[in-house]
Amino acid sequence: MARKREFAYWVYAREIRDSTVLEENHEEERSKPYVITPLGSKIRRVLITGRVSQKNAEENMTRMTVADSSGNFYLTAFSNDFGSQGKIMLDGLELNDNVMVMGRLSSFQNEDKIYFNINPEIAVKVNDTSMKYWNLRASHVARRKIYAIRAARNSETPSKEELMKMGYSEEESECAVRAAKNYPDYNTADIEAVASGSSAATAQPEANSGHSDFILDYIRNNDEDGRGCRYEDILAAANNAQISQGDVDEVLNNLGSDGEIFEVSLKRYKAI
Repeated sequence: MARKREFAYWVYAREIRDSTVLEENHEEERSKPYVITPLGSKIRRVLITGRVSQKNAEENMTRMTVADSSGNFYLTAFSNDFGSQGKIMLDGLELNDNVMVMGRLSSFQNEDKIYFNINPEIAVKVNDTSMKYWNLRASHVARRKIYAIRAARNSETPSKEELMKMGYSEEESECAVRAAKNYPDYNTADIEAVASGSSAATAQPEANSGHSDFILDYIRNNDEDGRGCRYEDILAAANNAQISQGDVDEVLNNLGSDGEIFEVSLKRYKAI
């Protein structure tokens, strides 16, 4: 029976670069180990975007560096039976192209460090809209996992079930427990800053410039119990003011990036 292809995770280069844990799966002897990232993701395949910053094409191998807002991904494709299509796709890309790549993550470990490389399955040039969409979703995924990790660290015995009761998904909860176990002292601030910056950079300021004051004032004036304003209440007030949910999300991201508000718990916002 054919084995289902594993999910390709949307991750920043920084999350891969800071990974120090590999997990073997002894039931799949020929498979590469999973990479356990600082945000608790358990991955073998990734979906990334960035700009081609280096390229070295030879007859039997092409190497490429793709840079996102947090660092570099390294890609390698060979002209053999397994990698020939990947090499053809890499050879068709040029320096400074914006690209999207789906591929398998390989790891190489020495005494001091683990090095990571992507073997591309798909590598294509993309437009600004595709780049913005990837950044928005990758930002959302990373920030949700970071919030779940914080909740897990605040618990003496964090569990998936406990986190799911708080409103996190099964995947987010499993990642948080895994991160708390494998990276108890990892500082998520840098990845969160990257995620917040990417989200803010892709927002459309002209769409919400007239809404920021309204939403900020609502949060300041309606935090009655000191626990922050619920997202649902903010959205209801915004809808009454004819502000769309998309604009609300963009404003909340921008206010958070500017240091005007912070998310005290899942979907609860407090003014600073």
